[in-house]
Amino acid sequence: MAGMLVYNNAGPAAMALCILIDGASFVVLGWFGGITSVVIITLDRYWKIVHPIHNRKYYRRWMLKVGLFLPWLNGFAFHFLPIICTAGIRKGRCLPSGFWPSASMKQVRNSRHFTAGMNHKLHSK
Repeated sequence: MAGMLVYNNAGPAAMALCILIDGASFVVLGWFGGITSVVIITLDRYWKIVHPIHNRKYYRRWMLKVGLFLPWLNGFAFHFLPIICTAGIRKGRCLPSGFWPSASMKQVRNSRHFTAGMNHKLHSK
């Protein structure tokens, strides 16, 4: 569905759809939070099974709660906040990362996508 919507205006509802649907915010937040939460749970179980005495001595319930909250905060901070600042609607199309406050920020984004593309090419061989 992302990229399929045509926007007649750039009002608040259209911007919300642009950010949430075309920007794939829900997908990325779930991706960041879900995968990292599974890693945190796995490490917690490893600690409980392999180091039970250390776990009983130092483990506190809040540690797991913080460990499960931080991945979702990470996804929010590294995807949702930047897309709010850079999303825009132009000629009826949503540009999720099309507007940059400075040229240096756009360069950082482009270099990040370039290196991600290079890693994908290296691993696909």
